[in-house]
Amino acid sequence: MKGLVRPASPEAGLAFSGVAILGAILIFTPLIKGGNRPLPLLILELAATALLCLLFLRPNLQQRLSRPLLIALGALIALPLIQLLPLPEFAWHWLPGRDFYAAATNAVGATPSRYALSLIPNATESALLALLVPVAVFLATVSTSEAQLKQLVNLFIGLAVIQAVIGLAQFGTGSITVLAVLAAPDAESVGSAHGTYPNADHLAGFLEMALPVVLGLLIASIQVGGPTSTFQAKKAPIRQRLSRRLSSGIRFNRVAIYSAAGLAILLGLTFSHSRTGVALAMLSILLCSLVFGRWVGGQRSSRLITVFAVIGIALAVEIGLTSVLSRFTGKGMADDLRWSIFAGTIQGIYEFFPIGSGFGSYPAVFRRFQPGDVPQFVNHAHNDYLEWLFEGGIAAAVLLFIFLALYLLRWLRIWPREQHCPPYCIMRIAAGIGLLMMLLHGLIDFNLHIPANAVFFAFLAGVFFHQAPAAKTAHSAPQTTVLPATAAPKPAPVKQTPQPVAPAADIRNPFAD
Repeated sequence: MKGLVRPASPEAGLAFSGVAILGAILIFTPLIKGGNRPLPLLILELAATALLCLLFLRPNLQQRLSRPLLIALGALIALPLIQLLPLPEFAWHWLPGRDFYAAATNAVGATPSRYALSLIPNATESALLALLVPVAVFLATVSTSEAQLKQLVNLFIGLAVIQAVIGLAQFGTGSITVLAVLAAPDAESVGSAHGTYPNADHLAGFLEMALPVVLGLLIASIQVGGPTSTFQAKKAPIRQRLSRRLSSGIRFNRVAIYSAAGLAILLGLTFSHSRTGVALAMLSILLCSLVFGRWVGGQRSSRLITVFAVIGIALAVEIGLTSVLSRFTGKGMADDLRWSIFAGTIQGIYEFFPIGSGFGSYPAVFRRFQPGDVPQFVNHAHNDYLEWLFEGGIAAAVLLFIFLALYLLRWLRIWPREQHCPPYCIMRIAAGIGLLMMLLHGLIDFNLHIPANAVFFAFLAGVFFHQAPAAKTAHSAPQTTVLPATAAPKPAPVKQTPQPVAPAADIRNPFAD
């Protein structure tokens, strides 16, 4: 039928469907308490399963990833599966830390339904299904084209701006009156920005990943010419420079949009009242000014980010920064219950080392090690790394070390070795800075155990490990386009030379006679 538009090839149709599902996952994930509820998590798992099926049908998926990264991802999925394998009863009793639970079951006369490495196999199954969501998002992001990747990054920034605006509205009106169904209407959240997340720290985790991406695209949008054009622009009057900016059209609009988005995200971070979020926001601004200032304008980019930070701080002071600063002075980190939770978690790590208690079992198993000065129920260790060691043992430690090594080695691959840094390269570097912010935040919080932040972290990891086609990754691409233009006039005289030579064939040679 003429009204139907078919894809150019089956592979193009699969790619379009994968990008559509990936965009839907990014949009839906943070809507209902950051995806940290059974129903939204079930929807995300079903969408991730469909996305994985589409990805495995694409033949070029393995070409987008290196062999060590593929092996590490396979080991990440295999680890909870190994913890679910059935074991004989006598082998289960040999495992470290199982004597206490064996004595408890014998005391009540109960018998476990099955014996496995995990103390709570049902919790490990749930953790495995939840793990499929960020893995699918990472694979789908890596397999997208460069144009689709830029669109998804803009979608990511738009979602961060929406969360920041919602958080600012909550700060001014109270969380009970703004999206009370989707957000957390508890007393601690009133008067702070938390968006649709159940916790303000989790909103800060999302925004701190998005802030360097916005700053990177902002700097990439203001690139102008070389040193000569920059010097001439400085000599021009202010009126001409302003009119030149206003007449630049799309570039100026893009700069204005990214500037407004960055200020909104910075304000949302500030009024989330997250001490770690505010500190990491300042670190992110500093890193962006140092990293991007080398390729993009030098002092110009550093001045731009400095002005950006000053405007953001001025707006924060105007709205009311006193309540935010009180978080740093009123309650110190030493008075926080996190340190007691850390001590109990480390005790559990020693108890179950080197096997671990099983992924997803921390909330139930930690009660045995919970200190007496922690009266509340502890569902997470407030340290992603300690919780993974508690549940996964030495295998989780090895995987953490491998992924950290792959992250550091990737910087050597994407770091520009020439003076010119294209926007695609800046986008990947900004994603790497965003990953660093979340990795640092994981030392004192459990952001990566929130489905929404795990999905956004996996998305930025896909941007960071994304590989463009070979023709576009070469830095000498602009020079190859100039060479044919300079050599174009040369064929013209070559075509004219045969014309006078043609009649020379009729001239008789007298020596031949």
